[in-house]
Amino acid sequence: MKHLFDTPQTREHPRFVSHRGFQPLAPANSLPSFEYAGRLGQWAIETDVHMTRDGHLVCCHNATVDATFNGTGAIKEMTLAECRALRMNTGNRLECLRDEQKVMPLFSEYLAICKKFGSVPFLELKTEDSEAVMHAVVESGIEDGGVVCSSGNIEYLKMARKAAPNVFMHLIFAKEEQVEEMARMGNAGLSWRINDPLARPVELIKLGHDAGLKVCLRAGDTVEAVETMLELGLDYIPSNCMHGKL
Repeated sequence: MKHLFDTPQTREHPRFVSHRGFQPLAPANSLPSFEYAGRLGQWAIETDVHMTRDGHLVCCHNATVDATFNGTGAIKEMTLAECRALRMNTGNRLECLRDEQKVMPLFSEYLAICKKFGSVPFLELKTEDSEAVMHAVVESGIEDGGVVCSSGNIEYLKMARKAAPNVFMHLIFAKEEQVEEMARMGNAGLSWRINDPLARPVELIKLGHDAGLKVCLRAGDTVEAVETMLELGLDYIPSNCMHGKL
């Protein structure tokens, strides 16, 4: 079974997590942004997963379509057809996209891109549909041991683990009192709510590592920030713009 951390992280091979795909070249959470991240060899591609009213999983950062599409409303109250009828109207290089590239991606399309390029699916769970999300991963043929489920809600992570026992759990913006619970969960990691990696929160990083957890900070968006993260021994590097070796 694939293990996410078999290969050591180095300056030549940082574990970059492309936040919502590779945003410098395409709108966030668009099919082209996922495709670019894969072609650039990113270790993982992050996305946010929601379920439509008729039970289909789609990729969109917010629970509503208002901020990034030419429509309004909550995804959970819309059908898939209604969601796919919308078009993205904000984001980098939007003018370069064909009409069909501006649609809200199906979760299955995102998974196919991750599988094609060998990038780790890094899934942010924002609803109670964790079990359905993990069933979709398993059905895609991607081993659950090669997937990261992230959330700010520990209960959503527990639901995902129940559906897929080997999935790696990542708690977003953890609190110190949550470290022990994540350690008991096992095969897990966390990020701290530190706005500037250059602040070098050594004690918090040590707290996570001493508990047997993987640790990251958000976000590695400059060479200096990424170099600092590597010096601090962080285990993966979420980024909105970085790729390749240092």
